[in-house]
Amino acid sequence: MKKLLFCCLLFSSCIIQVDVQPEKKEKLKPENCYKGRLSLKGICNNYVIELIEGAIDTSKVAVHWTNPETGKIYNNAFALSNRCALPVGLKEGDEFLFKLDSSHLNAECNTCAAYSPTPKKTLSISICP
Repeated sequence: MKKLLFCCLLFSSCIIQVDVQPEKKEKLKPENCYKGRLSLKGICNNYVIELIEGAIDTSKVAVHWTNPETGKIYNNAFALSNRCALPVGLKEGDEFLFKLDSSHLNAECNTCAAYSPTPKKTLSISICP
């Protein structure tokens, strides 16, 4: 019995603790990038984006914008001034990184003139790598 107890103590002292869930490393955001969500993908590239991470001057976004067609409220929302800036594959609810960028204001893509409500506040952006 003493040998069994001794073996158990010896064995338990030699067990190496293994981390079952290694720490997940957070992805670092590229410098000067914000996190946004494509909250409303309106007709003819009338997009509503909500800022969900980062600090943009609140005078440049609609702190609370209500869609007049649905009554839904969006926070820190803005429309795109360069409506061709978002990749075609983005869907409503998708999150992405972006930076403020007015260099693509004249970019061309297929759009139409149909109206879809968006906030009065607009920003020009580009997608971060």
